[in-house]
Order: sequence, then structure tokens, then C-alpha cells
Amino acid sequence: RALVTMAEFFDGNDDLSSIGCNLSDHPGLDVCERTLKAIEEQRDVSEVWLQIYDTDESEWPFSENVLIFGSITAEDAKSLTLLFGPSAVDDLTMDWTPTRKPGLAGERYVNLWWD
Repeated sequence: RALVTMAEFFDGNDDLSSIGCNLSDHPGLDVCERTLKAIEEQRDVSEVWLQIYDTDESEWPFSENVLIFGSITAEDAKSLTLLFGPSAVDDLTMDWTPTRKPGLAGERYVNLWWD
């Protein structure tokens, strides 16, 4: 359950299947990146991380979850992601300790998930 920053995930990424791969009409990685950057700039957002689930040496790492920390509501996050519609948007609590940012353990976040 590795977490990466948006810059780490998007810089050099041209693999549409790296996120939102099951979207019937994928809007493109540029739309996804712009959408997530706009969310990150919201006053009620402190951090945005992407969770990596799969790595393959021939493809870009795959993520199906975006974790948005701060006081943003799931409803607000959902309304900001209409162009890149996640399958689910949920309020969750970090129930594990990320090695890159242990201070996130126990924190509330909004999870964007693409099936």
C-alpha cells in the first residue's frame, strides 16, 4: 500500500490504464491531473496522495485510490471530480501507518476509488 505524491504519479506518465482504467470514456490523464490539482488547492484540503496497488516493469504503476486529507467532505470531493467520475467517494480513517508519512495514521480522509 505505497503512497505517492501527484508529481510522482503524473510526471512522465502517459499510461491511461494507470488510473481510471475501467472508465468507459476515459477523459485523459491531463484531466485527471488538473482535477486532482484543483482539489489539492482547496482551502479544506491539506494533502492528496495516490495509493499504488500494482507495479509492472513494462507499465506505469497502477492506482485505484486517491486519498484526500483535510476537512473536505465526500460530497464536495465528488462534485469536483465529475469529469473523472470515481466509482465511489467515501469518508474513511487511515487504519494503517504509511511508511512515507506515518503522521497520517488515524487521520480522516476522503477516498476516491475507481473500479
